[in-house]
Amino acid sequence: METMTTVTSTGGSTKVNHAVFASQSNFLTESHLCFNKDQFSRTDFIVERFLKLARRRASLQQIHNDLRVYLKIVQNSMIELINDDYADFVNLSSNLVGLKETIDKLTKDIETIWHDFCSNTEAVKQSAEFVAQKTTELIECRKAQCEIRGQIFLIKSIERLADKIANCPKEIEQFWLQNFVDAVIDIVLWFGKVNVVDDKVAAAYDICLTHVGRLTEYWLIQDLKGDCRFIEQILGIITLNKSTDSAVSCVMTEIIAEYIGEPRSNLGDFLIEVYATIRKLRENWMQKMENSGASFANISSFLDKCLLTFIVSSLDQYFGSVVVPSDNRLFHRCYKTTCDFIGNWPDAAKSCTVLRMIRNRFNLVVYFKLETQQFLSQLKDQLDPSIIKLITNEKKEEWEEKIFYDFSKLVIDTLERIWSDEVYLPTLIDKFWDFTLKVLAKYLEWIEGIKSYYWIDRKAPEDFEIWRLFCALYADCVTVDNRTFGIALSSIWPKIREHELDVTIFGQCLSIFSTKIAEKIQEFEKIIVEDAVTSVAKVLDGVCGIPRQYRWTKKPAPANISPYISETSAALKLFKDEMNHYCWSEENITSVYKQIFAESMEIFSVKAKQVLKSVEQTETSLQRFKRKSMPVNENNADSDENKIRRQLLLDLDYFKTLAASCHTEVLHIDELMLRANPSTETIQIPSLIQSVPSTLETSTADITEEV
Repeated sequence: METMTTVTSTGGSTKVNHAVFASQSNFLTESHLCFNKDQFSRTDFIVERFLKLARRRASLQQIHNDLRVYLKIVQNSMIELINDDYADFVNLSSNLVGLKETIDKLTKDIETIWHDFCSNTEAVKQSAEFVAQKTTELIECRKAQCEIRGQIFLIKSIERLADKIANCPKEIEQFWLQNFVDAVIDIVLWFGKVNVVDDKVAAAYDICLTHVGRLTEYWLIQDLKGDCRFIEQILGIITLNKSTDSAVSCVMTEIIAEYIGEPRSNLGDFLIEVYATIRKLRENWMQKMENSGASFANISSFLDKCLLTFIVSSLDQYFGSVVVPSDNRLFHRCYKTTCDFIGNWPDAAKSCTVLRMIRNRFNLVVYFKLETQQFLSQLKDQLDPSIIKLITNEKKEEWEEKIFYDFSKLVIDTLERIWSDEVYLPTLIDKFWDFTLKVLAKYLEWIEGIKSYYWIDRKAPEDFEIWRLFCALYADCVTVDNRTFGIALSSIWPKIREHELDVTIFGQCLSIFSTKIAEKIQEFEKIIVEDAVTSVAKVLDGVCGIPRQYRWTKKPAPANISPYISETSAALKLFKDEMNHYCWSEENITSVYKQIFAESMEIFSVKAKQVLKSVEQTETSLQRFKRKSMPVNENNADSDENKIRRQLLLDLDYFKTLAASCHTEVLHIDELMLRANPSTETIQIPSLIQSVPSTLETSTADITEEV
């Protein structure tokens, strides 16, 4: 059979049909068909369309004949396909029958093999279980043998140790002591290995170890009092016997306590003596061990524990009134001594637990409260601004900074006290710093309270001089700020650096405090200037009374300054004297004094302008009347208005001279003098020089020349 190929009518690619088989004759017949057989396999096949296309190539008769030929071809192909499929089916059936026979045979063989395997496995399993049972019995027997052997060795080791204890010599030797150590090791090891111990054996074991503990403690005391030759072996026995605490207590009672003796009345000296004795004992033991060839490094932890534990016990027994302080100075002395002792203790890292116990015996919280509570109470009592107190009867050298209020002095004294070597303790540095910030905050609070009470709320008595209060407070703020930084530089920073800390952040805290103080100082300057100007303004109201002195009074023409001028000059001098009294710097005195004088002169100028305006108005209204009633040859320079002008001119000239002495511009005064001086004549001021106070710095010659 050959594969039949068909060619499409459009001349496309050749397709192989594996289902249709035909002879060579059929192939030739099919190739001459007048239609394309592929059209029958199209899904959109239409008879009319097929006939229309076929009619283009052949007649109906030819189409009919070709369809019959094509039918024959299809029928033959189907018959051949059915025959091929039937032959394949027959072959497959034969093969399936043979496969079934093979599977049945294999199944029978597998069942036979599995049955034989199960029979053989059951026998092996029974044998394995028997072997396992016998092995378990053998293991249990072996364990029982080991347990019995261990009990036997334990009993023998107890007998051996008991014999050693019974035959203990009065003076031990190295060889005998080593055998004794071996006996103790044996009894401890075998007792640990035995799981079940008979009650009698356990009682004998305890009795032996009790005797061992007593002997080792006795040997330890004698060896420490002697040359320390056997201390390593003795401590080894003590460690095995787990009686270290008992041995420590014995050394404390039998040796250390005898060296220390009875407590003294002066607990500070007694504590120093205790620490010195402890150091001396340790050095002696170390020297003895070096001489005997023993390794002190292996024994130092035990001896240090004995020595330091004795100190803990002594603090609890003899220093109860110190560690919970009733006398702060004694507490400070004892604690500093203890810190020095701890800091100089060798191998402190190995004994840090006991050393920490010694330090913690001192109640630092109570000490800190006792030292600071009195200051806090005083600060709280004086915080009320209504009870502000000035310091009285305190004499200081000229070069010393002066403090004028009790609260300011208390702040300085508090800071100096808590950071002094008599009070300061390194362990409390954090608390002392927090307390310092709290004290400085209290000072700022006190300053703000004074400002609110006396200036903002105006609760002071009517005759109270507020400017004087703030002059003293100004000086105190400067002093407290300077002294605070002085204390920091001399006391606080060195103590902080001892802890290997950077002082920058601490300095920033003080810088903030200093900034706030500077702000308060500026506020105080404004308050002082405003209150002082207010006081001067009341005196300067006297300029308004000049017209009343000369109108219709027939008083002679003035030759001297007015009384209010003298009062003003005295008031200004008082302000300057007070600032000097309160130790202000020259620069600040000059600045504030100029502000007071300048603002006072502005007020004076306003009042003087009012007087001149009144004089000018009066002159205008009465000028015609005076000309009619006055004799022709009468000098109008003696009129009341001219007398008022003369008096104003004298007063203005005085203030001009005073302004020149303090280097203040007086343009408005010059304008007033020109306005007050009559245009008809020049007013002479013969007695002005004599009326100017001696405090003026301008010379008499300058004044005369200026006049």
